[in-house]
Amino acid sequence: MALQNQIHVYSLDTAFFYNDSESNIQKYMNKLYIHRNKLKTILDKTKDTEDEKIKKINIHISKTNLRLKKLKEKICIEFSKSNGVRTLKQDKITIKNVVSIFESTLTRTINIPTNTLTEDIIIVQTYFFDIIKDIIIDGFLFKGEKYICFTASAGQIRTKKTVFIKQKILNKYSNSLMCGLTIGSINEIGGININKYLAYLALSNSATDLWLNFDISKSIVIDDMETKVNGLVDFIDDKTYKITRKRMDVPITHTDGCGMILPSVNSKSFMVRLPWVKGLLVPFDFKRFIIQNKSNSKVKDIYGKQWDILKDDIQIIFTKSQFKMYKYYKSWKEYCDNFIKYDCQAGKCNEEGSFTNDAKINYQMLQTLTDITNEELEKIASITNNNISTINTDKQTMLRILGVTEYNRNKNYIQQAIEIYPNILRDTYSKHILKQTKKSIVNRGKSGRLDIEGKYAFICPDLYAFCEYVFMKNKKPLGLLQDGEIYCNIYKDEPKLDCLRSPHLYREHAIRKNIIDENKSEWFVTNGIYTSCHDLISKLLQFDVDGDCSLVVADHTIIDVAERNMKDIVPIYYNMAKAGGWKIDNNIIFEGLKTAYTGGNIGAISNDITKIWNSNNINLDIIKMLSMENNFVID
Repeated sequence: MALQNQIHVYSLDTAFFYNDSESNIQKYMNKLYIHRNKLKTILDKTKDTEDEKIKKINIHISKTNLRLKKLKEKICIEFSKSNGVRTLKQDKITIKNVVSIFESTLTRTINIPTNTLTEDIIIVQTYFFDIIKDIIIDGFLFKGEKYICFTASAGQIRTKKTVFIKQKILNKYSNSLMCGLTIGSINEIGGININKYLAYLALSNSATDLWLNFDISKSIVIDDMETKVNGLVDFIDDKTYKITRKRMDVPITHTDGCGMILPSVNSKSFMVRLPWVKGLLVPFDFKRFIIQNKSNSKVKDIYGKQWDILKDDIQIIFTKSQFKMYKYYKSWKEYCDNFIKYDCQAGKCNEEGSFTNDAKINYQMLQTLTDITNEELEKIASITNNNISTINTDKQTMLRILGVTEYNRNKNYIQQAIEIYPNILRDTYSKHILKQTKKSIVNRGKSGRLDIEGKYAFICPDLYAFCEYVFMKNKKPLGLLQDGEIYCNIYKDEPKLDCLRSPHLYREHAIRKNIIDENKSEWFVTNGIYTSCHDLISKLLQFDVDGDCSLVVADHTIIDVAERNMKDIVPIYYNMAKAGGWKIDNNIIFEGLKTAYTGGNIGAISNDITKIWNSNNINLDIIKMLSMENNFVID
């Protein structure tokens, strides 16, 4: 899903907004960069014995660096002199600046036809914060049109990219994209954490398919299920960093990001996107639950209005955690009325497939198994090694590795051709592809990306327990799963599974009993991994249930090694501080994006953790603290 239709847009960088003086300085800087790189190449090739030559080259490099430093200072002074709105010059743009992006609620709402090049939105990558600041605060002009900052998705933030949109287009469609809210109405209620606002606004920019026949009148939004789960944890004081192992009641929002949809409406789990609404919808027959258990079918929404699930024919139950901007509406009815009035859209993405591909484990998940033997590693790598040795001789291996399989519903033209006429595998081009694929498998294997008996699955809460909580008013629901149990029908015959999730930083192998029986199979109807409301597994794997996936491992060797290494390991737990809110304006938007672009470097922390795991002095307490810091950055 959501990986079919594309549109084409301009993707530029901040250099495209230089004035003439700034451009001249940048051109000279580019020449110096090229000159410096050539000097470094010569230096790398120079033998150690040529000391005098090395000394001269280093002097030239130092002089070049000094020139670049002075030019950077000069260009910053030029930036500060810039007055008025910057202009994007048409003659600077070429076909090389065109990129393709998947359709989204944003592209559909502003009516961009499939496979066309649009100028309604432009993506800008940040190299100089002085310039991105100018165009975020003042906008920019292109072909006589004013463009203003819209937002940046999570993926764009990682590459310092910002989406700009024609001001007149946003003015025309803002009610549809924001379901009737405005910056003014948000500010009147006290504002919002700017990074959360930008993230929620970016939901419309996610790759989605239109949810056809969505009827918002058949939906409600109710409170989440939150209980306290008693268990042993390593509690980290977020101020003193003192670690204390203790048994305590841990508050857990079991439905954090998850709602329910009747299986008759949609039989598969999927991620949903509405204005200000995101998360996972899991099929669960809550109407049958009410009838079978003779429960009260009446429930109050988060605004206090009472609904009758049966009489009102409710088909979708959203949870409060999914409705990100609930406090800016007076009622669910106001949101629904706006949704219909402004022709808002509902989107679906990442719908659960009928078939799931075998997955790969990664180095992070392997490096925490510190006492693994060479013999065990050979067993774990056996599938990968077999693929490498048979890719040129075994037809079924060739087909599987090239993606010509039953579960691949979106085959490219070559895959389709091979499926129709497998003898194409003997073609010179096919042999070239197989050769390159083999090389890639070898390289991935060297970096710890090994094929294993494992599959990815949506993490789902025990929705039977949720229904007990909602309709039977049981604040300590029993559910269908006990502590230490999961339900995953992908591996019906496997009594024990290792549940993993990325990023895997601390020792986070959740080995659980896979309980499959007739009663659970009646209620848990998807290929997800269902977890118990009596289990601290969400704290061990650090997940919520808004679409997070777990790598479910059935490999017996990995499970045995993981069990051995998980002895005396308990989840880490700490308090998460909440950021305050600000009134939204262009300056705050710039500061929010700048913080996101510069402050979200989780890679550095995970790299430090990897260094510790691969050292001769593995300090688990330091890894626990760094894992906490990593999650603070993510949050």
